Amino acid sequence: MTLPESPQSAQSPQMYVLNQKLMSLSGDLWIEDEQGNNAFQVDGKAFSLRRTLILEDLAGNPLYAINKSLAHLHRTFEIKRADAVVATIQEALVNFLGDHFTISLAAGGELTVKGNFIDREFRVSQAGTDVIVASRKWLTVRDSYGIQVAPGFETALGLAIVVALEQMELEEREGHNAGGGSLGGLLPGF
Repeated sequence: MTLPESPQSAQSPQMYVLNQKLMSLSGDLWIEDEQGNNAFQVDGKAFSLRRTLILEDLAGNPLYAINKSLAHLHRTFEIKRADAVVATIQEALVNFLGDHFTISLAAGGELTVKGNFIDREFRVSQAGTDVIVASRKWLTVRDSYGIQVAPGFETALGLAIVVALEQMELEEREGHNAGGGSLGGLLPGF
């Protein structure tokens, strides 16, 4: 089941840019649109014990909270809108044919994630159709990669999924070190 279409994604896929370097002294990260304008902000709630990241719109309104779930045996992140879980991302028990993570949507349906996370080349698919594609090849800017969210899939949720995957990969690279920061070391450790 695909989530309701967002007004932004009614035409063709839009490109967003996730920069893997610190964008401000406050520890917040901006996600830019393909024209280089700030489109969304990731607020890194530096003092949260549950490692919460908040995806906000340009006006600072919270869209999604992204945090590590403490209720699961292996690495799991939850994406919430208000207090309701809308997606749960869990590391695959067995890496079968490149599946690294499974994403369960509260509205029903499951997404799979395949690709090369070191090079930031991965796809998130639903029933065999790509709904999110991330690639460093689209950009010449160092420490950045492009993200496309398919028409019909909510853009903000797609970006929240990518932010959560980035956090999970950072933990993996750092040996599950809880104090290592987030988003490729961008946001302060929390």
